[in-house]
Amino acid sequence: MDIDTILEKQEKYMWGTWNYYQKPISIARGEGLYVWDTDGKKYLDMFGGMLTLSTGHCHPRVVEAIKEQVDKLIFAPSLYAHENAAVYAEMLAEITPPNLSKTYFALSGTEAVENTIKVAKAYTGAQEVIALRGAYHGLTALGMTLTAHPGFRWWGTNVAGVKHAVQPNCYRCAFHLTYPECDIACARDIEEIILKTTSGRIAAFIAEPIAGVSGLITPPPEYFEVAVAIARKYGGLFIADEVQTMFGRTGKYWSGSQHWGVEPDIMAVGKSTASGMPLSATITTPEIADKLSGSIVSTFQAHPVSVAAAIATLEVLKEENTPAHVAEIGAQIHEGFETLMDKYPLIGNVRGMGCMQGLEFVKDRETKEPAKEEMSALFEATRQRGLLIGSGGTGNAFRFTPPLVTQKEHVAEALVVLDHAIAEVQEMAM
Repeated sequence: MDIDTILEKQEKYMWGTWNYYQKPISIARGEGLYVWDTDGKKYLDMFGGMLTLSTGHCHPRVVEAIKEQVDKLIFAPSLYAHENAAVYAEMLAEITPPNLSKTYFALSGTEAVENTIKVAKAYTGAQEVIALRGAYHGLTALGMTLTAHPGFRWWGTNVAGVKHAVQPNCYRCAFHLTYPECDIACARDIEEIILKTTSGRIAAFIAEPIAGVSGLITPPPEYFEVAVAIARKYGGLFIADEVQTMFGRTGKYWSGSQHWGVEPDIMAVGKSTASGMPLSATITTPEIADKLSGSIVSTFQAHPVSVAAAIATLEVLKEENTPAHVAEIGAQIHEGFETLMDKYPLIGNVRGMGCMQGLEFVKDRETKEPAKEEMSALFEATRQRGLLIGSGGTGNAFRFTPPLVTQKEHVAEALVVLDHAIAEVQEMAM
């Protein structure tokens, strides 16, 4: 089926679809780091399927695990125990922070986040939650309330008891201060929010180690130590939304929060879990899990095929020593981005770490006025040159989040394309 027919049917029979480009791309096939559209055009995928394809497209080990499981058993209700789920839960316990060893499976990051809040409220007996402005936590009513990003709150759905603290964005500080003289004011303000806008006792503080949808906003080194201490002072648990940052994506460690030296009480993971198959997990401590009462059985919880893919995925990532490999690749990406920033005034900021980095476009580095039109032009320029990247921020940043098995030659290829694409956009902007 050609792209025009696909788009015609999509327009007629679907809603809620999204598109980055002036002419949408329809992906027909994928292999490794590359995909082909329905017209046969080849693209280097440096968005990694929205950060889900940890082992790339159609990794042979993952494909084989899926086929083997489908031949044996496609589905079993979560009322019955299944070997895959038990094995994978143990594997997760081996790579999460030491005290996080009890897992509840679901199908999406949204569900995982929703369950973290349920667990925190049930354990603490409190109802109020502190989230961050600019965060993204999913598309349920609760997820959208936690999310403080205008593009994802248009439904007008709100759940009571959620308060939003300022985002720890040193490039665009909400207090117009400069790090490190600011004394981490963004974190210290959480205490003021708790004292002035809540009952004084909270259930949780939830945050992404790196705010993905906001354009890979990366907090300063001291941020989480200060913020988490304040939350715990007022009875709150620390929830790390690691839907995007888990499985070594930030380099050096398996989980993103480890870079900031804090251990979550509850963690939500998803995205890279099963190389594109739907699976997520809410992971917590035995102390918290064992005190929960009631049943939260879900029909597709711990789906046998998805979990089979997840087991194969983690086996590959362990064999590849992914945290160390991503740290090495991340250094190459960062150096390449810094070089691009030296060449092109459009680039105002380089941020992120590992296979989770990005650039923000500005019209002027002094005023930091967002360059939204130029970023839109960049997406067209990269599409034409066969490179897929992701959007971030409020339209003037992009996300460079390749699969975790990306090699140096892939990064080098992408950097060459970005160089030519940004040069074209820079010339148009002059």
